Amino acid sequence: MEKLIIIANLGRVRPVKFKSAGDDPMDQAHLLEIPDSMVEMRPPAIHEVVTDHAGRFSQSGPSDQKRGMSNGEEHHLEAELAKQAVQRIATKIGEIVASEGYPAWRLVIPKEIMSGLLQALPATVRQALSETVPGDLTKLPLADLEKRLFRPS
Repeated sequence: MEKLIIIANLGRVRPVKFKSAGDDPMDQAHLLEIPDSMVEMRPPAIHEVVTDHAGRFSQSGPSDQKRGMSNGEEHHLEAELAKQAVQRIATKIGEIVASEGYPAWRLVIPKEIMSGLLQALPATVRQALSETVPGDLTKLPLADLEKRLFRPS
Protein backbone atom coordinates (compact mmCIF):
# COMPACT_ATOMS: atom_id res chain seq x y z
CA MET A 1 0.00 0.00 0.00
CA GLU A 2 1.25 3.47 -0.82
CA LYS A 3 2.27 5.49 2.21
CA LEU A 4 1.05 8.76 0.64
CA ILE A 5 -2.26 9.44 -1.08
CA ILE A 6 -2.97 12.84 -2.59
CA ILE A 7 -6.59 13.72 -3.28
CA ALA A 8 -7.06 16.81 -5.43
CA ASN A 9 -9.35 18.80 -7.70
CA LEU A 10 -8.94 22.23 -9.30
CA GLY A 11 -9.50 23.99 -5.98
CA ARG A 12 -8.11 21.72 -3.28
CA VAL A 13 -5.13 19.48 -2.51
CA ARG A 14 -5.60 17.04 0.37
CA PRO A 15 -2.70 14.70 1.20
CA VAL A 16 -3.25 11.78 3.58
CA LYS A 17 -0.88 9.12 4.88
CA PHE A 18 -1.50 5.42 5.23
CA LYS A 19 -0.66 4.03 8.66
CA SER A 20 -0.36 0.27 8.80
CA ALA A 21 -1.53 -1.81 11.74
CA GLY A 22 0.94 -2.10 14.60
CA ASP A 23 1.80 -5.03 16.85
CA ASP A 24 -1.26 -4.40 19.01
CA PRO A 25 -4.09 -6.67 17.81
CA MET A 26 -6.57 -3.81 18.39
CA ASP A 27 -4.63 -1.50 16.08
CA GLN A 28 -5.91 -1.39 12.50
CA ALA A 29 -4.54 0.12 9.32
CA HIS A 30 -6.03 3.55 8.67
CA LEU A 31 -5.56 6.92 6.94
CA LEU A 32 -4.25 10.03 8.71
CA GLU A 33 -4.54 13.64 7.63
CA ILE A 34 -1.14 15.28 7.35
CA PRO A 35 -1.43 18.19 9.82
CA ASP A 36 -1.86 21.63 8.21
CA SER A 37 -1.42 20.17 4.75
CA MET A 38 -4.80 20.63 3.08
CA VAL A 39 -4.56 23.54 0.67
CA GLU A 40 -7.46 25.51 -0.81
CA MET A 41 -6.48 26.86 -4.24
CA ARG A 42 -9.72 28.24 -5.63
CA PRO A 43 -9.31 29.12 -9.29
CA PRO A 44 -10.39 32.70 -10.06
CA ALA A 45 -13.79 33.28 -11.60
CA ILE A 46 -13.90 34.96 -14.99
CA HIS A 47 -15.52 38.11 -13.57
CA GLU A 48 -12.48 38.48 -11.27
CA VAL A 49 -10.10 38.39 -14.23
CA VAL A 50 -11.74 40.46 -16.95
CA THR A 51 -12.92 44.07 -16.98
CA ASP A 52 -16.52 44.95 -16.27
CA HIS A 53 -17.60 45.26 -19.94
CA ALA A 54 -16.84 43.25 -23.02
CA GLY A 55 -14.89 45.05 -25.76
CA ARG A 56 -16.76 46.54 -28.70
CA PHE A 57 -15.42 46.18 -32.20
CA SER A 58 -16.91 47.05 -35.56
CA GLN A 59 -18.16 44.12 -37.56
CA SER A 60 -16.25 43.30 -40.71
CA GLY A 61 -17.62 44.40 -44.05
CA PRO A 62 -17.03 46.99 -46.73
CA SER A 63 -15.86 50.30 -45.30
CA ASP A 64 -18.61 52.29 -47.02
CA GLN A 65 -21.40 50.31 -45.33
CA LYS A 66 -22.43 51.12 -41.80
CA ARG A 67 -22.79 48.03 -39.69
CA GLY A 68 -23.34 47.42 -36.02
CA MET A 69 -20.82 46.76 -33.33
CA SER A 70 -19.96 43.29 -32.04
CA ASN A 71 -19.04 42.31 -28.53
CA GLY A 72 -15.49 41.13 -27.88
CA GLU A 73 -14.88 37.49 -27.09
CA GLU A 74 -13.09 35.94 -24.15
CA HIS A 75 -10.95 33.75 -26.47
CA HIS A 76 -10.75 30.58 -24.40
CA LEU A 77 -10.29 32.39 -21.10
CA GLU A 78 -11.96 29.61 -19.12
CA ALA A 79 -9.60 27.02 -20.61
CA GLU A 80 -6.58 29.19 -19.79
CA LEU A 81 -7.73 29.68 -16.18
CA ALA A 82 -8.22 25.92 -15.81
CA LYS A 83 -4.75 25.30 -17.28
CA GLN A 84 -3.21 27.72 -14.77
CA ALA A 85 -5.10 26.04 -11.91
CA VAL A 86 -3.79 22.62 -13.01
CA GLN A 87 -0.24 24.00 -13.04
CA ARG A 88 -0.66 25.40 -9.50
CA ILE A 89 -2.02 22.04 -8.28
CA ALA A 90 0.87 20.17 -9.94
CA THR A 91 3.40 22.47 -8.28
CA LYS A 92 1.81 21.96 -4.86
CA ILE A 93 1.68 18.17 -5.32
CA GLY A 94 5.35 18.25 -6.33
CA GLU A 95 6.20 20.12 -3.13
CA ILE A 96 4.27 17.63 -0.97
CA VAL A 97 5.80 14.53 -2.57
CA ALA A 98 9.30 16.04 -2.38
CA SER A 99 8.85 16.92 1.30
CA GLU A 100 7.89 13.30 2.01
CA GLY A 101 11.04 12.01 0.25
CA TYR A 102 9.47 10.80 -3.03
CA PRO A 103 7.66 7.70 -1.68
CA ALA A 104 5.38 5.58 -3.85
CA TRP A 105 2.15 7.55 -3.87
CA ARG A 106 -1.38 7.41 -5.22
CA LEU A 107 -3.27 10.27 -6.90
CA VAL A 108 -7.05 10.66 -6.73
CA ILE A 109 -8.22 13.37 -9.14
CA PRO A 110 -11.19 14.08 -11.44
CA LYS A 111 -10.85 12.36 -14.80
CA GLU A 112 -11.34 15.63 -16.73
CA ILE A 113 -8.05 17.10 -15.50
CA MET A 114 -6.03 13.91 -14.94
CA SER A 115 -4.02 13.91 -18.18
CA GLY A 116 -3.19 17.62 -17.95
CA LEU A 117 -2.07 17.26 -14.34
CA LEU A 118 0.08 14.22 -15.06
CA GLN A 119 1.87 16.16 -17.80
CA ALA A 120 2.39 19.14 -15.49
CA LEU A 121 3.94 17.11 -12.65
CA PRO A 122 7.73 17.21 -12.31
CA ALA A 123 9.40 14.08 -13.74
CA THR A 124 10.71 12.83 -10.38
CA VAL A 125 7.25 13.12 -8.84
CA ARG A 126 5.64 11.38 -11.81
CA GLN A 127 8.14 8.50 -11.55
CA ALA A 128 7.20 7.90 -7.90
CA LEU A 129 3.47 7.80 -8.78
CA SER A 130 2.20 4.24 -8.47
CA GLU A 131 -1.50 4.60 -9.28
CA THR A 132 -4.12 7.12 -10.37
CA VAL A 133 -7.75 6.87 -9.33
CA PRO A 134 -10.38 8.98 -11.12
CA GLY A 135 -12.80 10.86 -8.88
CA ASP A 136 -13.33 13.96 -6.78
CA LEU A 137 -13.05 12.79 -3.18
CA THR A 138 -11.60 15.94 -1.62
CA LYS A 139 -14.55 16.56 0.69
CA LEU A 140 -15.12 13.00 1.94
CA PRO A 141 -14.48 12.27 5.62
CA LEU A 142 -11.53 9.98 6.42
CA ALA A 143 -13.82 7.04 7.27
CA ASP A 144 -15.41 7.17 3.80
CA LEU A 145 -11.99 7.57 2.16
CA GLU A 146 -10.80 4.43 3.93
CA LYS A 147 -13.78 2.49 2.63
CA ARG A 148 -13.08 3.64 -0.95
CA LEU A 149 -9.27 3.56 -1.00
CA PHE A 150 -8.12 1.06 1.58
CA ARG A 151 -7.19 -2.36 0.25
CA PRO A 152 -6.18 -4.89 2.88
CA SER A 153 -2.98 -6.70 1.95
